[in-house]
Amino acid sequence: MMGHKCPRHGVGVTVLEALALGVLQGATEFLPVSSSGHLALAESLLSRQSLPGLLFDVVVHLGTVLAILLVLRRRVSRLARALLALVPGSTARVDETDRRWLLLLAAGSLPTAAIGLALREVVVRVHAEPAWVGVCLIATALILVSSERRGSRSRGAAELGLQDALLIGTVQGFAVLPGISRSGSTVGAALWRDADAETAVEFSMLLSIPAVLGANFLEIARAGLGAVQAELLPLVVGFVTAFASGALCLKALQWVVGHRKLRPFAAYCAVVGMGAIAFG
Repeated sequence: MMGHKCPRHGVGVTVLEALALGVLQGATEFLPVSSSGHLALAESLLSRQSLPGLLFDVVVHLGTVLAILLVLRRRVSRLARALLALVPGSTARVDETDRRWLLLLAAGSLPTAAIGLALREVVVRVHAEPAWVGVCLIATALILVSSERRGSRSRGAAELGLQDALLIGTVQGFAVLPGISRSGSTVGAALWRDADAETAVEFSMLLSIPAVLGANFLEIARAGLGAVQAELLPLVVGFVTAFASGALCLKALQWVVGHRKLRPFAAYCAVVGMGAIAFG
């Protein structure tokens, strides 16, 4: 394999390329096929002068965060009320499950942050090596197959506990590796723990929000606001297209998990992964 390319913090793409990559990000963020893996492979096909770099990647991820807030707005509004109820003097009545989910989301975010930060340099190297992305895609395929075979799917939102949150958060931490699907691995981990389809999707998607926002903050801090302002139009185009396609595909994920249709995605990841290894 070739030596890894140096990451670029700027955007470095045309508006048309931003449109295509934004759609790709939104479509693959929620379907269990790894958006970061597809973006890394897509970027490897562009010229060196057109590499978007990590800044573009995290900005289009923000578009998918907005899609989560839209599609899961009922759960989000309930959690927001539970958060406001923590303010001293508040008399708001909230469901105990919503209050506990706030704590579980916070707990699950801890291993995600620790592992994500520890793997940052590894992520940069994997991002630049299609063959390693292929290995990670095959790992995603194995996760999807195993999650279809295991788990009773008998536990609802009220039964989710600390061990569940820590496991899902740990798996999400390793999903920073391009090719490891964040949605596939975290939903799969929840299914391993016998969560029902709705609970698995909602918790894993909500748990992704702190991770994505944290990554975005760190990347902008490293790149500087000047890099963002200098190439604002491609960032906006990527953000909007990722939001639109992401909202559609999150609804599709809910259907796929609920109807036990993960194996076709496992087969797809395996084929793409083997192709990336063969031609990377």
